Amino acid sequence: MKTYNTRSKAKNKQSLIAFIVGVGLILVAVIITLVVTLPAGGDEPVDGPSIIEPSNDQAQQYVMPLSEYTLGQDFSDKLVYNQTLKQWRTHNGVDFIAAKGAEVMAIFGGTVESVESTTLEGTVITIKHKDGVTAIYKSLSTDVKVEAGQSVSAGDVIGTVDETMVTEKNEGAHLHLETKKDGQYISPLSLLPEGSDK
Repeated sequence: MKTYNTRSKAKNKQSLIAFIVGVGLILVAVIITLVVTLPAGGDEPVDGPSIIEPSNDQAQQYVMPLSEYTLGQDFSDKLVYNQTLKQWRTHNGVDFIAAKGAEVMAIFGGTVESVESTTLEGTVITIKHKDGVTAIYKSLSTDVKVEAGQSVSAGDVIGTVDETMVTEKNEGAHLHLETKKDGQYISPLSLLPEGSDK
C-alpha cells in the first residue's frame, strides 16, 4: 500500500500561494510608485514642488507691484512657521509690507480672471498674464480698481494694500503676491526687476 504525505503537499501549495501573492504585491507597489512619480509624458520623475526660473528677457518686462515697500516673508516651498496661525506651512508668495491704502499695480499685462472677497485672504485679485504666468494679489482692501474680464497693462493700479488677510494678520498691512506658471507656484521675486526693499 502506498502512503501519501498530504501535509508536505499542502505546505508546498501554501508556500507557492504566498510567493505569488508577495510578488504580486511588489509589482503593484512598483507600478503605483512609477505612476505617482513620473509625469504623464514619461519625462523625468517629479520630486515635489519646484521653482521654475524664467529667462532674463521675461524679468525685464515685469514691474514692481508697489512703489514703496519692505519685503516681509519670502516665498518658500519648504515649511516655514506662520506666526499668526502658530503652525508650519509653505509660504507660496512674497509679502510686501506697505502703508495701508498704498496703490497695488499689475506686475505684467494680462486679463483679470477674478475679483473676490474671502474671509481668510481678504480681497483677492487673480490676473492671467500674457506670458502664461498667473498672479494672485491678496490682502487687498475692498477698494478694487478692476473687474473680471478687464485687460490690464503692467503698472496699472488694480487695488490698495490693507490688512485683510486673516491668515497673516501679524504681518499688518501688506500685499501677499503669489505667482504660478503651468500650475506650479514660482517665486514672484524671480520675475520682478527689483527683489529688495524700496
